Amino acid sequence: MTIESPKRILARRSGRPWLLGAGVAVAIILLVGVLLFKPAAVAVAQVKRGNLSDEVEATGTVTADAIANIAAQITGTVQSVAADQGDLVHKGEILATLDPTGWRRKLAAAEARLAAARAVAAERRREWVREMGLVKTGAASVENSQQYTEHLQVADRQVRAARAQVGVLQYQLSLTRIPALLGGIVTRRWVVPGAAVVPGETMFTVADTRLIYVRAHFDQDFSGQVKAGEAATVILRGRQNLPLHGTVLRIDPEADAATEESVAEVAFRIPPEEFQLGQWANVFIRVAAAKDALLVPAQAILWRAGHSFVDVVDRHDVVHRVAVRILARSPRSPLVAVSGALRLGERVALMPMGLKSGERVSPRKPGQGDGMGGPGGEGGGGR
Repeated sequence: MTIESPKRILARRSGRPWLLGAGVAVAIILLVGVLLFKPAAVAVAQVKRGNLSDEVEATGTVTADAIANIAAQITGTVQSVAADQGDLVHKGEILATLDPTGWRRKLAAAEARLAAARAVAAERRREWVREMGLVKTGAASVENSQQYTEHLQVADRQVRAARAQVGVLQYQLSLTRIPALLGGIVTRRWVVPGAAVVPGETMFTVADTRLIYVRAHFDQDFSGQVKAGEAATVILRGRQNLPLHGTVLRIDPEADAATEESVAEVAFRIPPEEFQLGQWANVFIRVAAAKDALLVPAQAILWRAGHSFVDVVDRHDVVHRVAVRILARSPRSPLVAVSGALRLGERVALMPMGLKSGERVSPRKPGQGDGMGGPGGEGGGGR
């Protein structure tokens, strides 16, 4: 065997530089081909079966069926306050008192005038009785007795007037005690001791918590589906993990033309001490249900010309587009109930925009390198 020196090898190869260039070109072409014709990576999920409620989403604020603004009826100064915001009160319970000193003085004076009027009336009656006795014996004439009758009538009128004034002042004095007009929770206390109030000035707001509801606004597109008596779920702001059962109490007969929304009053129950007037809530009204239906992720639904489809990835990793009909969907669920030529366990592509029927893909589980944590993102048909 003849061993060539490195210098001779170099000299021999340098005479055929085209071989080196051709090899590099072929490598580049192969690399580009692999990159260009590599199947697209597509997240897929399996078709499931189950039950799903068809729900309409609405938002609104919490209110009560009866809310009383309790106001002063007389001018006065707040002497004491017996209830605060958040307190539970009963109908007739005294919430505050106004300084009664002035009214007591007026009442005492009126009662004194009444006592004096009664004394005068009693004296006039004795005189009248005596005079009537003289008339009967003939010792006095009927004409002379007339003045005693008139004096008695005047005295009786003065008694009635004094009694009426006492009654008015007793009523005015009673108005210094501010009662709750209904039972419920004090949502707002507007006054403090020492404050001056005038007739009509609100001192407390009390909400009757026996019937509370959400004035829930929803898109008019669903007006025909939402009806009184439908079941609903109420989720109060800040209590997302504590859904409450509700019922559609009534539908407002007047819609909002500006916002294109209708209003449903959805009643629900909550402990009175947890009631917050004006609290925001999300409401999900159940309008239908799909039982034992095929379920696919909302991300798998593709819309074309008003029709819905899914892209099925077969066992050869080839895409086939299948028309489906939406049976039920809910903003709370990442799944949609559908009907169509699907089979349980088949794979459907998530976010299938850009795929073509007959295209080969590289399936992968949701969340592998695409930032998706699973079904529930855009592409769904939720309301």
